[in-house]
Amino acid sequence: MCTKNCKASCIDFETHKVDYTRCVTCGNCIEKCNFGALRYGHPKASPKPVEVDETDKTDATRRAFLVGTAIVGADVALAQAAKKVDGGLAIIADKKPAKRSTPVTPPGSVSAKHFAQHCTACQLCVAKCPNGVLRPSSDPMRLMQPELSFERGACRPECVECSSVCPTGAIKPITVAQKSSLVIGHAVWVKDNCVVLTDGVNCGNCARHCPAGAIMMVPSDPKDDTSPMVPVVNSAMCIGCGMCEHVCPARPFSAIFVEGHEMQKEI
Repeated sequence: MCTKNCKASCIDFETHKVDYTRCVTCGNCIEKCNFGALRYGHPKASPKPVEVDETDKTDATRRAFLVGTAIVGADVALAQAAKKVDGGLAIIADKKPAKRSTPVTPPGSVSAKHFAQHCTACQLCVAKCPNGVLRPSSDPMRLMQPELSFERGACRPECVECSSVCPTGAIKPITVAQKSSLVIGHAVWVKDNCVVLTDGVNCGNCARHCPAGAIMMVPSDPKDDTSPMVPVVNSAMCIGCGMCEHVCPARPFSAIFVEGHEMQKEI
């Protein structure tokens, strides 16, 4: 019942998990739950340290050995988790949202001003988005109004679901043909985050997956054709779909991200 009535589609009842980045605290899940399994509350506090019984006569040498082993194991785990490209062994850190100067508004929203004036934060577009890129903003000036973030997916050119459900005209209806040529932002490469330069590996994910063909790989040293290949973005062709940001292996921040446009346009 909670999953069926969640307007943001952020509850997975099978795994008992809530995607808090998409939750809009509408209360529908709590209202429909007949078992008191859901409630509002703060994140769980860290567990209190276990008090040691003074009567514990555990051998000090053995305890020192166990503690030392645990510390070494933790150091190894942290060293692996710090890697950006893991070779299939290290723990991959979750991506963090890019720090954008201008938020990326849904395709068809015309402009940031138009969207802000007409959006009522009903979350219908968030719930309908099949790619998981729309989520409520936490910015006080745009509180709960949807914006795009590409850690879990991209705004695919063939998808126009959000424009078909907006009841206020904040997102204008668009066709698939219009969507493919609609510019909602442009990609920006961050040299200091790129694994080609930081980790010394070949990549090119952004160029391979760009649906607009706006990214090409060029030698990092223009005078040396054998130097590592890095991406160059053709802003005139980029539509801001976020595919490059989504597939970038750099962690926690992508080496390429989308800056939003105040005014959307067709090319």
